[in-house]
Amino acid sequence: AVFRAAYGLLQGSGTLTRAALVRDADGELRLSAPRWDAARGLALHPPALRQIYTYDPTGVTVPFLWNRISPLQQALLDRPPDDPNAPGDGMGPARLDFLRGVRDLEGHGLRTRAGVLGDAVHGTPVYVGGSLNTVAHARADAGYQAFHRASLRRIPAVYLGTNDGMLHGFDARTGAELFAYVPDMLFGALGALTSPGYRHRAYVDGPLAIGEARIRGSWRTVLVGSPGPGGQGLFALDVSNPAMFGHGLGVLWEFTQHDDPAIGHVLTPVATARLHVGTSRGIRRYRHFALAGNGVDSDAVDDVPGPHGAALFLLALDKGPGEVWEQGANYYRFDLPGADAGMPAGLSAPALVVDEDNTLRHAYAGDLQGNLWRFDFTRLPPWRGNTGLRPLFVAQDRTGTRQPIAQQPKVVHAADGGYLVLFGTGMLVSRQAREPAGFAVQSFYAVYDNPGGPGAARPLTRADLLERVLRPSASDAAAGFAVTGRQQAIGDGARPKGWFVDFADSAITGERSSGPAALADGKVVFNTVVPGQDPCADSASRTYLLDALSGLAPDAAGVPVAGAVTGMLAPDFLDGAAALLPATRS
Repeated sequence: AVFRAAYGLLQGSGTLTRAALVRDADGELRLSAPRWDAARGLALHPPALRQIYTYDPTGVTVPFLWNRISPLQQALLDRPPDDPNAPGDGMGPARLDFLRGVRDLEGHGLRTRAGVLGDAVHGTPVYVGGSLNTVAHARADAGYQAFHRASLRRIPAVYLGTNDGMLHGFDARTGAELFAYVPDMLFGALGALTSPGYRHRAYVDGPLAIGEARIRGSWRTVLVGSPGPGGQGLFALDVSNPAMFGHGLGVLWEFTQHDDPAIGHVLTPVATARLHVGTSRGIRRYRHFALAGNGVDSDAVDDVPGPHGAALFLLALDKGPGEVWEQGANYYRFDLPGADAGMPAGLSAPALVVDEDNTLRHAYAGDLQGNLWRFDFTRLPPWRGNTGLRPLFVAQDRTGTRQPIAQQPKVVHAADGGYLVLFGTGMLVSRQAREPAGFAVQSFYAVYDNPGGPGAARPLTRADLLERVLRPSASDAAAGFAVTGRQQAIGDGARPKGWFVDFADSAITGERSSGPAALADGKVVFNTVVPGQDPCADSASRTYLLDALSGLAPDAAGVPVAGAVTGMLAPDFLDGAAALLPATRS
């Protein structure tokens, strides 16, 4: 099954549908008619019966009802959205009811909507069925199997953040809303959604990630998300039983720029991991954390001053209700040096390397100044080895211009006990980024690292890597490119330290990486976006399939050879705004 989000920006409304992949009479795969549309279900559901929750500033999960939210939250909703300096106008309860889905006052003082469900511009639906049930999880904790058996009985859910100010959890079978969550950090902007003069803005429009963690003595399924461009910060929810969200742990925490000014708009997924934090009476102790890059624009929002730089955050998933965030106790921050104060800064999503017991050993992440970093968690807190770090690699084009790393890398095993870290460069987060004047050469890299090896005396650059060249395979560039380059082993010593390929004519077409790569059968698959010279036209995209270790394209038999073709052009931008339900669960 395929869960797909779509939106209409002018109406500020959206849809979430479930369909199936079927073959037509010609044998081509296509989407079936939707089995359900969550927006239609919400339109028929009485607003008073919706299970909507928020986070009280004291650290308690409360229903999103006027008499249950805090006085500060009430004051923010009672403030006229078009004149925030004016005193309360008594419309707070009506605004809250509007957000819950009441439509009586639309066109009579409040905004007219096309539908109750908001749009999801950057958000992607995330499906959650049973637990992961990996061998590493079971080996790590004997209580995990009981948690796994219970997870098989819960309602499978699809989660989607939208710009109606909420994260929604829907029944994956029927499309019925199970619950919704309104982040406390967004209360100051909620009133604008009700204004007749509303102009579209982001609310819960960031990435969502699912993990499993032992919290307060029990295993839990945890959702960690971000408002993305809608706000600076992160939130964590217990979604172990989505049908009973308000009766579980509910909202685990929120973390915003008021807790630490280095957190920005997190636009890439958060990772969750188990870390070794000590030993007591001969027994190793572990703790689960959310790991996140600090994102973008951490220095200029809400009048909270922040450092201009990149940082990695570790946020304890077991932080207690009402417990104050304290650096070095329930969260850690590793600051990284910036190379150029005139460039945007911020760390993107980390890729994790774990051992056979699912315990984190290393994390790799790139920043917007083109630096690739490795973090070491093989020792105990506070992990002082992650201070004063030097980049593992610096992404630069032939002229020395730095290339932003905005996506989460992928990591594969390589020779000599090392790893290859794979990532593309470039970003497309603003309308200005579509202007041809700002186009630059962008690339895809595979960088070798051996944490147990001697290490390089300096950060690696493209001069240490094998080059792969994209040559048009025919007169029509849409047919793709032949990938050329020599075969040579990668590894320690004098051997090359990876490979790279520049996107052909990217300084003219604006081609750049559009999302994290995927790994399958030793191959790396990634999409690019191609804005083209007309900033008002729709973007196209290309899909590349390369051998992860060599950087060459596979032939018809799947063998990487020089001259094989990849990178076919698609007329539409592949934005990835869909979630696939595993075939075994459909």
